[in-house]
Amino acid sequence: MEQKRGATLARWCAAAMLAACAFSARAGVADEAMEGAVADGVTTAIGLAVGAAELNPLGPVLGIGVKYAVMEYAKALPDTERPAVYAAAASLWQGASANNMCVAAAILSGGTFAPACIALGIAWGMKTWGESEHERQFWEGCKALRDYAQRPDMPCIYNAPGQPPARPQEIMVQLIE
Repeated sequence: MEQKRGATLARWCAAAMLAACAFSARAGVADEAMEGAVADGVTTAIGLAVGAAELNPLGPVLGIGVKYAVMEYAKALPDTERPAVYAAAASLWQGASANNMCVAAAILSGGTFAPACIALGIAWGMKTWGESEHERQFWEGCKALRDYAQRPDMPCIYNAPGQPPARPQEIMVQLIE
């Protein structure tokens, strides 16, 4: 009875996580990293609830500390270097989350496709990394422009693909100030 309740809980949590991922708007890499950190923690808990074993018993506790340290480290970086760190963290943590969900589903279904979960986690991480390429390249270009103009404080305003561009008067006001 207890195992059935745990399986039902895991299914509902998995459905909620998948729905949240599928219907969320495209966020910046910092938001993607934070969402990946949370998703990794939640899916690890789901996996443990359905009977998966953590490779390292200290993993969940150390994972929280490492995630906090990475996010703080990224915040301290110059704005042109932050996106690469956030994108790497997002791809790792979201890939781990996909792997965790797959393992939980494999356990609930008898475990026949568990080996494929590693490939799924890697593929999801690569997809997440690829989706951040536009923003990473923008900030690399911003750094090059600042270096060329010899204005390290020159503002760069990133707009995600599909988002309305910044109004020219806002940019001019920032350049004049």
